[in-house]
Amino acid sequence: MKRAALLLSLLSCTHAGPPGKVQPAPARPPPADPLVAARLLSQETHALLRAEGELLWKRWTTGAGPLPASALAEHPRLSEHDSAQIVAAAAARAPSRALTLLAHQLATLAVSRDAAAEIEALERARAQLMFALPGEPRADSGERDLDRLLTEEANPQKRAAIALAEAKAAQPLVALALARDAAAEKAIGALGIGSWAALEERELDMPVSELVALAEQTLTATEAAAAKAVAGAASRNLGVTTDRLRRADLPRLLRSALADGEFLAGRAWPAATAVFAAIGADPPPSLHVDAEPSPSKGARPLALLVDPPTDVRLSLRPAGGFEEQRATLHEGARALGGALTQTERWELAQLGDGSASEGAALLFADLTGEPEWLRAQSALRGEPLDDLVHTQAARLLLSARRAAAMVLFEVKRRDAARTAEAPAAIYRGLLQRATFAVLTDEDAGRWALEADAWIRSAPLLEGAVLEAQLHRALGPKWWQDKSSGEKLRKVWSGGRSLTAAEAARALGLAALDPTALAALAEERLAYQAPDPAPPAPKPDYKYMQPDKRRRRRHKK
Repeated sequence: MKRAALLLSLLSCTHAGPPGKVQPAPARPPPADPLVAARLLSQETHALLRAEGELLWKRWTTGAGPLPASALAEHPRLSEHDSAQIVAAAAARAPSRALTLLAHQLATLAVSRDAAAEIEALERARAQLMFALPGEPRADSGERDLDRLLTEEANPQKRAAIALAEAKAAQPLVALALARDAAAEKAIGALGIGSWAALEERELDMPVSELVALAEQTLTATEAAAAKAVAGAASRNLGVTTDRLRRADLPRLLRSALADGEFLAGRAWPAATAVFAAIGADPPPSLHVDAEPSPSKGARPLALLVDPPTDVRLSLRPAGGFEEQRATLHEGARALGGALTQTERWELAQLGDGSASEGAALLFADLTGEPEWLRAQSALRGEPLDDLVHTQAARLLLSARRAAAMVLFEVKRRDAARTAEAPAAIYRGLLQRATFAVLTDEDAGRWALEADAWIRSAPLLEGAVLEAQLHRALGPKWWQDKSSGEKLRKVWSGGRSLTAAEAARALGLAALDPTALAALAEERLAYQAPDPAPPAPKPDYKYMQPDKRRRRRHKK
């Protein structure tokens, strides 16, 4: 449309005036200084992110209000090609991490606008995906229910049937994912500011080749420890050997429901703040905590960095249980890190992949796998404590290995043939390698559910490796040491722009090293509780009525 309008304007200019005489084109205004234009675009982008944060907070805490994405309608200029190109030019003239991240942010907005139809079609199909449980006539279960269903189902045949139903329901998404990828690739080409890999490298602040190498190193370094951890968890929690492990079994493999009774409702946040206080990093007054048990709130904890460090919020809905404690530690650390951010520009606080802050958050979440912390927080002793610690070690490794597999999947599928079969084969091979579980043809065909336009699993991989190195650098019982807070402040002060590799170097480490992850897991797997489990309480039969009827005496 723009080209057509320009052509019409040129034609009107050439045909106006005396015949045979071409009128000169009107003088164009001088090009704006890209640094000045970038400053204005930075201010508007900052306003957009604050508006999106407000909308997300309202929907999460009340269940009402417009979607956060609707805020972009008030800032249409930010998704235009010129905006991304201007900031890229400004970054080339005056190189800075802040401008590089801003250019990446605007580029992703432009890609999302150009490929909006295909992106929305895939996301809508993902959100609306429904499948029927075995024996049920109607498809009433959604993708969000899958992990819970597989975790709670004790029967392996029923678990397999549930996973199969979900995988079959996901098959129509393959065509939509391929269309989304093609549209996104075309949009990136139209921007003229780099390839998909180049855009990724701007956010990651590292070559994609180095990220791929880290993923491969993680899978190799943790192979032996993960095999041991998965074998133990499979025997303990499923009663099967590793060779019989299937994708449908993975959620139940890591179940922690037996520890739920030790973590009561209302105690998760006090336990987290006690850790923060012990390391000398008390949450500042700028951190807003909403802990009202409203049924309309999102069920899981959520840290929302609306405008760090001045506007950081944490939503909690106390329900109790082991998983709530873990999530509260994770999100509480994310919120604390946002409130302790110290950067010169807002871009450095809010933009970037957040891999360093994710590593710090995982460090706190992994306290739920730390034997000494568990002993202090619960009555778990003996074999039940051993089982929980060993299961959490398996979780630690499988989470990192799965993230590594998904990093490789996103890179490798872009080099493969653009068919439905090629990504499925890559997905199947990588996940089987990462999890030791067998994937069926139907399991492989669900790759479209997890395929991203960008490498969203990169921060999880880098954060997992950094967490293990932080654990080693801070020392045993780091959660009781004031010096831990001083070191973690170095990580938090950099905001989301600080990468995991930069955080490692700030702590005196040479680079991200996956062998630390394997060593931490091996240490946990070798743990044996020094005391036996407490005796099970004897049942109280006093409340029961006697089962014998009174016999009446008969008079002789």
